[in-house]
Amino acid sequence: YKICREKIVNKDLDSLSQYPFYFLSKLLNVGNKVDPDSINLSIGEPKHSPPQECLDLIHKDSQALSQYPTSKGLDQLRDSYERWLKRRFNLEPQTKLEQCVLPLGGTREGIFSFMQASIDRNQKKPTVIVPNPFYKIYEGAAKMAGADCFYLNSEKENDFRPDFNSIPEDVLENCQILILCSPSNPTGYCLTEKDYSEVIRLANKFNFIICSDECYVDIYPSDKKAPLGLLEFLKFDQTDPKFAVFHSLSKRSNLAGLRSGFIVGSEELIEKVLLYRTYHGVTIPIPSQKASIWAWEDELHVEQNRLNYDKKYDLSLEILSDYPHIRRPNGSFYFWIETPCSDEEFTQALYEREKVIVLPGSYLGQENFGVNPGYGFIRVAVVHEIDTVEKSMISILNVLNSY
Repeated sequence: YKICREKIVNKDLDSLSQYPFYFLSKLLNVGNKVDPDSINLSIGEPKHSPPQECLDLIHKDSQALSQYPTSKGLDQLRDSYERWLKRRFNLEPQTKLEQCVLPLGGTREGIFSFMQASIDRNQKKPTVIVPNPFYKIYEGAAKMAGADCFYLNSEKENDFRPDFNSIPEDVLENCQILILCSPSNPTGYCLTEKDYSEVIRLANKFNFIICSDECYVDIYPSDKKAPLGLLEFLKFDQTDPKFAVFHSLSKRSNLAGLRSGFIVGSEELIEKVLLYRTYHGVTIPIPSQKASIWAWEDELHVEQNRLNYDKKYDLSLEILSDYPHIRRPNGSFYFWIETPCSDEEFTQALYEREKVIVLPGSYLGQENFGVNPGYGFIRVAVVHEIDTVEKSMISILNVLNSY
């Protein structure tokens, strides 16, 4: 049996660690039996209602479920991506993107597929530069594609900004993909013009792909400027580095279960991803594509979404006003809260005393240069209805005050 198993199991799987929520369930000793009265703030899943218009379109076009959707998606859907990108990132009207966009089954699936299609295992030491702390799919996708990860720390002392100038030259020389996440999951840091310019300079110099995960780009304080995106700093000509940018309806439109996102990238990369996904077999059902078209075209529901988050953050900050280091980030829907003890100890205390579940920051980080930049922080998803948010923030305050 052992010999047979060694022959049939993909050895790259052995390099993967369990997902953060596996470790969280062990920490809280709950297994699959979480207290039904608990409040779960550990998962970045919007609790606002999805747009009714999308639900109506799915029902209206449900007969199309008898048809196989193509990997390339409906022409109208790809057109809606292009129109939204031009509006959102102030691109020139003549910019041609029809061959540069492709639907995805959400950004997690899309980033995984992109990595498998884009990493060259035959190079000496294929490397992916990953922000640290980070969304765990980056690490898993890189390792399953045969690459090593270099973890780029984002630390409190630097306002959680990734220090691109600190990357060793030998890492840059082996780098095939550098991953950006802005607004950041989990810190909420939003990359600046200077950040993007530096990354583009490095990508051109060392010939790597910029992979930019922007799934939170439409979640930000409604009285602030919208977070920047990579496309705003590209010229769409031969001077650009190779790039891939990911967007999703999960956060923007509260449609996490629709599994609808897209990639926009260099045409040669999109061709590779399309070929991979044709075999991979993940496609978006046609009724979901029709609903997605509406969601990318409409901005009113997204503006209302932001206003709802404003109310929840305002109330949260009022409750936690004795702790001025707790601030709303410039993007995303998390708090990244420094704890008065270890992040695991605080998480345990919060659950045992108040039945509120958060995610230890160390589970989202990797030790690098002797530091896990997630240690001593918790990620708190501000996603529930306002009454639940109020109750959970009072609970967090109670535990903070106990130290």
